[in-house]
Amino acid sequence: MNNLAYKTYRTEDLRMEFLNKGFTEEAVDFILLHNDNSNFEVLREKMNSLEQQMINVEQNLEKDIEFIRMEFNNKLENLDTKIDNVEKNLQKDISNLERSLLKEIERNNAVLREEMKKDNAVLRGEMKSNNSILREEMKKDNAVLREEMKSNNSILREEM
Repeated sequence: MNNLAYKTYRTEDLRMEFLNKGFTEEAVDFILLHNDNSNFEVLREKMNSLEQQMINVEQNLEKDIEFIRMEFNNKLENLDTKIDNVEKNLQKDISNLERSLLKEIERNNAVLREEMKKDNAVLRGEMKSNNSILREEMKKDNAVLREEMKSNNSILREEM
């Protein structure tokens, strides 16, 4: 508002100056109107220029945003590809480890089976040996028992 009041005050001063110098009121009004129109045209040109600059800035900003979006999407796709590659490599490594562990388990099982066979053979041998010893001892004990039974039977017969 201060600008408008100042402009009105200034316009009145100019009007009085021109009138004092002998210009007609119509001529002064024409000059002031022409000056106002000229100022309006300058302002309109400046506004148009600013509007065009804003449009250009907006377009450039949109281009930059689109470029950044494309870069981001490309980097995201590259990251997805890298993640997929890492996942595939990990799957291969896991498969290799599984195969390696299975082979090692099979080897260990084979070794354990062989050791068990050897231990079983040793135990069978020991059992046969112990059975033979037990049979011999049982034969001796049976022979002793028979002898005792014979002697007890003969004592009982005599007593009868």
